[in-house]
Amino acid sequence: MELRTLEYFLAVAREGNISNAAKTLHVTQPTLSRQLSSLEKEFGRELYTRGPKGIELTDQGAILHHYAESIVEMARKAESDMMPPERSIGGTVHIAAGESQAMALIAQAMDKTRQSYPAVDFAIHSGTTAELKDGLVRGFYDVMLECEMRDHAKMNTMPLPITDTWGAIALRDSAVGRLEGISPSDLEGQSIAASRQALAGTLRDWAGDALDRMRVVATFNLPLNGRYLVRQGMCCMLTYEGLFDTSEGSDLVFVPFAPRFEAHQGLVWRSTMPNRQTQAFLDAMERVCEERG
Repeated sequence: MELRTLEYFLAVAREGNISNAAKTLHVTQPTLSRQLSSLEKEFGRELYTRGPKGIELTDQGAILHHYAESIVEMARKAESDMMPPERSIGGTVHIAAGESQAMALIAQAMDKTRQSYPAVDFAIHSGTTAELKDGLVRGFYDVMLECEMRDHAKMNTMPLPITDTWGAIALRDSAVGRLEGISPSDLEGQSIAASRQALAGTLRDWAGDALDRMRVVATFNLPLNGRYLVRQGMCCMLTYEGLFDTSEGSDLVFVPFAPRFEAHQGLVWRSTMPNRQTQAFLDAMERVCEERG
């Protein structure tokens, strides 16, 4: 199984059409078809079918697609990390991150890095801390923005000088939206949406047994789509402040928990020596934190 063949397979899955994939790969259709055929013979499985909507992966093809993405990504990362030191710093920094206002600081550090090293670029991988942690340990990501940061005995950490405030996103004219602050008892009997990770940890710490008396109508890993549930009038959403437009002209409002309940965020990375582009980003991140004070 050659890396190039996996790249061909991913291109076909992405394009959904052998003809289009051949064009993006700058190879002929017969060449591409032969490579895919050899891959199927190697595994002894049919990896795709031609349907009315184009190429469709079989169940075995979907499994290979999952592994192929990781293999190709790791190969590219290895090539970047092994760049000779005499060449200018370049390559991709893979940042795993949840949704937090701390991304504003990370964006500043990314910009500073590129000002000094234009050949450096970034890949942001979104998800919850629980979802992304394994990828960080396995080397798929270089740095992780950890929400609700905790101690790590075998990892490097950098606390960020920013906190996220917990509260509820609600319709402005709803019962929750008219409150100035929210206590756990205010949400008893109310319909809520929240992240699965927070329900199992942070929100339990805040609400205690009162959490069991709230009606959890939806859960999510990231809150972006939750705002549509709020706008539909299904629920209020428990999340961080600043992720959505809640200015005076918006139909949504943010109501903080009372007393104030904050989350502290930070960067986490493996204890092994970072590659050159990641170290450049971390250096820029330290400068951003110093400037913020």
